[in-house]
Amino acid sequence: MSDESEVARDTRIAWHEAAHLCVGRALGATYGGATVEENAELGFSGLCWGPEWEARFSGQTSSVIEQIDELMPRDGDTRDDVAEVYKHVHTRCVELVAGSEIEMLVGDAWPATDDRRQEQQLAALIFSTPESVDAFIRACRVEARAILRRHADVLAALAAALLQLRTLDGAQIDDTIARAVAARQLAEEHGRRRGWQAVIARANTFETEQHHA
Repeated sequence: MSDESEVARDTRIAWHEAAHLCVGRALGATYGGATVEENAELGFSGLCWGPEWEARFSGQTSSVIEQIDELMPRDGDTRDDVAEVYKHVHTRCVELVAGSEIEMLVGDAWPATDDRRQEQQLAALIFSTPESVDAFIRACRVEARAILRRHADVLAALAAALLQLRTLDGAQIDDTIARAVAARQLAEEHGRRRGWQAVIARANTFETEQHHA
């Protein structure tokens, strides 16, 4: 692999994983870390993991989903006892689709087979037809894009940190987000002050003009 293609690959993976992190944290998920390093033995080129170091985007979750499916209510059963599952499916699917969504926003998306499989399996826990599953996932994509646009500065900061450090732990992820948010708030405050100064300047000009009229 040439240096140019390796940089392009790393950049794509960094934005993909940063999108998972950005959307996940916006929705309240917690992380133990993320990396853009490839692990051929475990079958990933980039990865996010949870606070206990379990992979958040690992195909090994299939058996867990199958076990949960056996406990899900059928027609006529109350949904009260599984409200947390419904909430988790929504949050998790928005988080999962985010990686490919940012790739499509900045260029062509590479196949993310494991993400797609988990989306389908999770959505099937709460929807009973392929049409409703697909509609739900499309809605998750729209929501993920909205979050990514709303927090574009956080996304860019996370991608840059991943490219620089290669691997981030949970504290570094939160620190990167905090710094980006603080910079945004500072810029917004400076903008408000400039706006207020412009209002004062216009008021002074008006008062001067009225005085000499």
